[in-house]
Amino acid sequence: MTTNEYLARLKSCLECIDASEREAAVQFYTEYFEDAGEENAEKVMAELGSPEKLARDIIKQSAGSAPTSPAAETAACGEAFTGIHAETINAKLILLRGNEYRVDLDFPEGLKKPAVSIRDGVLRIEEKPIPKHFTSIFDGSFWSGAFGGRNAWRQSVIAITVPDVQFEDFWLETVNGTIDITKSASGDAAALPALRLSSLKCEAVNGTINVESIAAGKIHLENVNGSTNATNCTATAGCHCETVNGSVKLTGGVRGNVHLESVNGSVAFNTTEKLEQFNCEFDTMSGSVYINGEKQSRKHTTVISNAAESKLKAETMNGSIRANFAV
Repeated sequence: MTTNEYLARLKSCLECIDASEREAAVQFYTEYFEDAGEENAEKVMAELGSPEKLARDIIKQSAGSAPTSPAAETAACGEAFTGIHAETINAKLILLRGNEYRVDLDFPEGLKKPAVSIRDGVLRIEEKPIPKHFTSIFDGSFWSGAFGGRNAWRQSVIAITVPDVQFEDFWLETVNGTIDITKSASGDAAALPALRLSSLKCEAVNGTINVESIAAGKIHLENVNGSTNATNCTATAGCHCETVNGSVKLTGGVRGNVHLESVNGSVAFNTTEKLEQFNCEFDTMSGSVYINGEKQSRKHTTVISNAAESKLKAETMNGSIRANFAV
């Protein structure tokens, strides 16, 4: 059995668990095989057991019948900060709106938690890569927990709670995980005040980016495998939303240079601004362009206005573009 066949069978056996946990598990073991090298693939399979056996262990952990992560740990509480710089490898980043400054870490048992500090008014979070040294699975330390153990695949979560005040710059970055800035700490969706800050930058490789009710100077959202969604957002000095595999959606009142880009996915733009406020350029290769619901005759469409104070560029290779302006 090849590595790809093993991983494909593992994934098919995990259809019954949550999609995010399934992807996290498959991603973890994919990287483990890569670290071991193709020449050691058979040894890895012998140690892990059949895909079906490994899947049964993962399903038990997902259901809570095996040791999982302990209760979330509060890493910082009470100390104020004006900015955030968070860099993670295998963690989901959640930013909650509440009435306090707080950081909660929910990591699988055995995994080292990220370093959390506040320096020069900036909350800094840095997660080190999980060491998956191949030789460890043969001396027993891998399953003992020294390298995260059997729970290492589980999605880690970093939850940051902030009060309703004006902030400076937020920079959130993860490799394997989503970024979610759409919730209130109280769980009340109706009580979601605008997150006010100078700039917001979110970057992900494997995971979606979802932000809502952002009021910033600049907004920059970028990922590779996953959709990018910005809902009810305002930006006075520009907005950039980009992905390779996924859709891009932006709604709200944005000004300045606005750039929306996807390779394999649709692009949607809904703004409270009027069309004449923008010089627009729309470009798609295998899709259509719609402006205020009207299909355009060309795949490359430009709209020029003498009254324009902002610029919009929306592009995709495989997908349609829909732009709706205030009338």
